[in-house]
Amino acid sequence: MSKNFIPTAHVGSAHMTDIYNVQLSKPFTVTASGDGLLKLWKNSFPEGDQPEDYVYEKFVSKQGIHHSSFLHFIHPDTRKEYFYVACVTFAGELKFYQFDIENKEFLSLEDKLFIKFQDSKLLKNNQFWLVKFLSKNINNKVFNDKLILSTIDSKVISVDLLFNSEEEIFETSETFELQMTEKTLGNSSSINSTPFITSLDATNMGNNLITLGFNTGHVLILNLFSLRTNFIISLVSKPIRCVKISNKGKLLAVAHDMGVYGCVSLYDIETGDYIGDYTNTMHSTNTNSQSLVGYAHSKSCMSVDFNPTDEYLLSSGLDGKFIVWETITREKVASSKLSCNDIENVDKIVSVDKVTLENLSIPGILDCKYIPKNVRGGLGGAKNEGIVVVSLDRGVRWFREAGGI
Repeated sequence: MSKNFIPTAHVGSAHMTDIYNVQLSKPFTVTASGDGLLKLWKNSFPEGDQPEDYVYEKFVSKQGIHHSSFLHFIHPDTRKEYFYVACVTFAGELKFYQFDIENKEFLSLEDKLFIKFQDSKLLKNNQFWLVKFLSKNINNKVFNDKLILSTIDSKVISVDLLFNSEEEIFETSETFELQMTEKTLGNSSSINSTPFITSLDATNMGNNLITLGFNTGHVLILNLFSLRTNFIISLVSKPIRCVKISNKGKLLAVAHDMGVYGCVSLYDIETGDYIGDYTNTMHSTNTNSQSLVGYAHSKSCMSVDFNPTDEYLLSSGLDGKFIVWETITREKVASSKLSCNDIENVDKIVSVDKVTLENLSIPGILDCKYIPKNVRGGLGGAKNEGIVVVSLDRGVRWFREAGGI
C-alpha cells in the first residue's frame, strides 16, 4: 500500500546553525540547535497562521546544544499540566527547564531546582552526551519516571524520579551506573580503548529495556532497572547512527553505516534475532563493479522512528530523503526528497552553507519523528498521521499523510 505525505508547514532558517535534534510531544515540536537555542513550536494553531507566530525559545548555552528530551504529564490529583525539557550542551552540561504551559514561559534551573539529586556530584563530575526521559507506565508496574543519561566517557546512568507535587520538583531515589568497556561488548581485544555511545533508547513496555548503539558497530541491550546485559548485537558496519525501540516494545530498528551508504536493520528486541534489512536497490558506485547493492539511503541514515501502531517505520538520511516502510514486510510505501526551495519564505532559503560552502539544494536530514493523529492542527491534522524533519539548511518541515479528511 502506497502512501503520500504532503507539506503542511516549512520554516526556513528556524535556527541560526544546524538543528541536531527534534522531539515530538503532544503540545510542542521541540528543536535543539548548535546556536544554543531550545525552541518549542506549538503543534496546534489556527488555520492560516504561521509556526513562527507560535514558537517559544530559551537560550541555553553559547556552546550549543545537540540532544534533548521531554517529560509531559498531567498530575492525577491536581490535574495540573507539566512540561519539562532536558538538553545537553557541547560542553557536556546537562540543563533542565520547565515550561509553564499556562503562562507560556520557561522557568530556568537557576530559578528553581527541578530535580533534587541525592548524589550532589552527579552533574559536576560528569560530562554528558545523551539524555532521555522515560515516563512511568503503571500498567506495566513501572511507578516512577526515569532519567537515562550517557557520558562522553561512555557511562550509562539511570535515575529514578519521584515527583513531589507540593514543591513541584523531582526527587531521586535509586541511581544505577555502568561503565562501558571493550569487555562489556564482548571484545577480548587487548586494545585499551573505550567504545563511544552514539545513540540511546529505552522502553518500559514488555521487558523493560535500554538499548545503546556504539561507534564500534555494536548494539547493547540492557535491563532497564539493573543495567545488566541481556544480549549484544554485533554489526560488521559502523558506526551506529540511531537505535529505536518500537512503541509496543517488541522490535528494534538500527540505523548504521555501510561505507558511504545508510542501512536500517530490524531485530526482535526480546531475543536479539535478526529479522531483516530495509533496502532500496541501487547500482554500486564502484566503477569496477556492475553489481546491485541494497541500502536504505545513499548516504548515512541519521534517524529512524516507528509510527504509533508500529505498522510503519520512518527513516531519514543525509541524502535528503525520508522513507516510510511497512515494518514487517519491509516494503517501501512512501518516499520524499527535500529541496531547499521547499521553504515558502524565499528570504529564509539556505541553498549554500556559508561556512563549508556545501551545496544544500537537497539538504540532508539530521533527525525525524513520526507525528500521531490528533497532534497537529489544520486540515487533516486530527485524522492523519504526519512527519517532522530537521535538515542541514536549518529548516523544520512538517508533513501529513494525504487523504482521509
